[in-house]
Amino acid sequence: MILKDAILEVGCEELPSSYIRPAMDQMVAAAEASLKDRHISFQNLYTYYTPRRLALFFKGLPEMQQDSSKEVTGPLVSVAFDEHGLPTRAGEGFAKAQGVSAASLKRKMTPKGEVVVAMKKGGGRLTSEILAEVFPEVIKKIRFPKVQRWGNGEFLFARPIRWVCAVFSRTVIPFEIAGLYSSRETRGLRSLKQGPLDVEEAGEYLEVLKQAGVVADPDERRQMIWNKVQLAAADKGTLVIPDPELLDDVNNLIESPDVVMGAFDPKYLELPEQVIVTAMREHQKYFAVRDRQDHLAPYFIGVINGTPRDKAVVIRANEGVLKARLEDAKFFVSEDMKVPLETWAAKLTGITWLEGMGNMADKGARLEKLVEKLGPLCGIPKEAVKEAAQAAPLCKADLATNIIREKEFNSLQGVMGGLYAAKQGLPEAGEAIRFHYYPRFSGDKLPPSGAPALLSMADKLDTIVGCFKARIIPTGSQDPFALRRQALGVLQILLENKYKVSLEQLVGAAERQYGKTSKGKEVPEVVEFLKSRLQTVLEAKGLSYDVVNAVTATEAPTLIDMISKAETVQKAKMDANFQKLVTAAGRVLRILPEKKVSAKVAKPLLKMEEERGLFEKIQFAQKLVADTDRDSADYYAQIAGHLETLVQPIHAFFEKVMVMDKNAKVRNNRLALLKQAADLLLVLCDFRKLVYASESPSNPAK
Repeated sequence: MILKDAILEVGCEELPSSYIRPAMDQMVAAAEASLKDRHISFQNLYTYYTPRRLALFFKGLPEMQQDSSKEVTGPLVSVAFDEHGLPTRAGEGFAKAQGVSAASLKRKMTPKGEVVVAMKKGGGRLTSEILAEVFPEVIKKIRFPKVQRWGNGEFLFARPIRWVCAVFSRTVIPFEIAGLYSSRETRGLRSLKQGPLDVEEAGEYLEVLKQAGVVADPDERRQMIWNKVQLAAADKGTLVIPDPELLDDVNNLIESPDVVMGAFDPKYLELPEQVIVTAMREHQKYFAVRDRQDHLAPYFIGVINGTPRDKAVVIRANEGVLKARLEDAKFFVSEDMKVPLETWAAKLTGITWLEGMGNMADKGARLEKLVEKLGPLCGIPKEAVKEAAQAAPLCKADLATNIIREKEFNSLQGVMGGLYAAKQGLPEAGEAIRFHYYPRFSGDKLPPSGAPALLSMADKLDTIVGCFKARIIPTGSQDPFALRRQALGVLQILLENKYKVSLEQLVGAAERQYGKTSKGKEVPEVVEFLKSRLQTVLEAKGLSYDVVNAVTATEAPTLIDMISKAETVQKAKMDANFQKLVTAAGRVLRILPEKKVSAKVAKPLLKMEEERGLFEKIQFAQKLVADTDRDSADYYAQIAGHLETLVQPIHAFFEKVMVMDKNAKVRNNRLALLKQAADLLLVLCDFRKLVYASESPSNPAK
């Protein structure tokens, strides 16, 4: 079979950086699904993009569609044929619709009765014909956060489309979209004012663009940028501060990478380093550098699109823009430092937190009380609790400062408050303020233990509880206050610091700080919300999904206990003795009805030896569990060992005893006995939820 390549490129005005990667993901998903539906296979699918183009390159497409057959179910036989076996109008109509003869219809028995089926054959079409259908579908399925409509058409896209290149091997795939007709033409750099470039053969796409100065492969472009940035830094004897996010961002902003290195007045190094780096990174997309002593150096590296005629002009322009940014920052910091942080905190009364939930000053007051409540619950030293309480009413103060309020550096919330506090003689409070937003995103570092961790946890709990009170609860993709992320942050802090406290205690303490509005009704909701995020945390620790499901379906005094349980079950899961316990536990748990069953056993009704034997073993195991030291490092491993003593008596019980006896008293007593066993087993996990590669050992014995 001869295999060929194909390219689909959508050329447009410059797209926002954040739009590109999601658009490419949508194009890939749409193309894969459409080709699969049409029985077209391919060897590989590559994505190429720049701000002005989104492209899919298909490697190894067949010339022809694969032959296929599909069974289509039709009407009942009694409807499709009359009593003489001749096709009715319904039968003829169905056959015609499927492109087959009525005589070729087959019969098939289904739950609805005997029906006729048609074997509909397909395939054999040219791939080029199929691509002419697929390519416009792929483009139309792209969705952007914001779109435009232009001309007289109804087609929506993020930016005006200027060209569409669609080539299969050496053949143009013809279709029309957004008032444009596909062709073999692409475009080079806008700055060079080049005319259209022809892609004669699909496999030449990257090379055609490269000859015109465009690097369309994002991986190649990213590496090229990084290499040039590092070389530029080395020329000044400096080292680039690694910034993967910034690298990705600039990679989506250019087509032909080059760099310029400029300088700024060393006097600005008196500013906090975070302010300087933010001014370069956030506003200008510059990379910062350090000298060999690991100090911030007075240089910056900018990534530009194409090589200008005179780099000196570009450098001077960028230096001028950065100087203005740093001058603003210097003024803001100078003005902010003239006023104590407590004064800025007093201005928080004018900043609303949540409608009906008070202002930011109210939040600071709640946090001060909350850290004093949470500290003893978590076993945090008194000195750290005192530091957190000192920081709490000040932790949002920088929201009122010039540098944050003017929106120039609002990404430095918390950081600036911490810096100001430290410079005003409150270094410990400053550290807690600086880190109280952490972790800010998935994979972010956690706040240091002690006061920073305590204040961070308190702030997140207060936010979650407040939003639930205001009925701002995450639903589907809607989570405006990032409560899911904040819940993960709370759980991660608890685990990292091994705080032995229950979620109910934490949430209850946070809810009570709302004073008159505190009625406790949101506590169960918030606890369940936190538990729903626990699965993500546990799986991130390498625990399998079924173990997580089995353990989180049961109760545990603290989150640390939950982790210990999960780790114990994960380790024991493939042990032969534990698997026997899984089988026995499954027999017990599956037979109990969903409605609540009393666990009170009447000993006189235990007539059979196997009943009495199981009852005695349960009593013995209960005592063993009760006597086990909860502070022991292998507490749950010991529990598992105690539960294994129930395996033989459980099997003996089920082999000899009829649970559902006709006598209601006997039947209920036996269910109560099994309920006692179940309650004991569920101390460890819900064994029914454990999954094994072969038939689950928790299946009841036949």
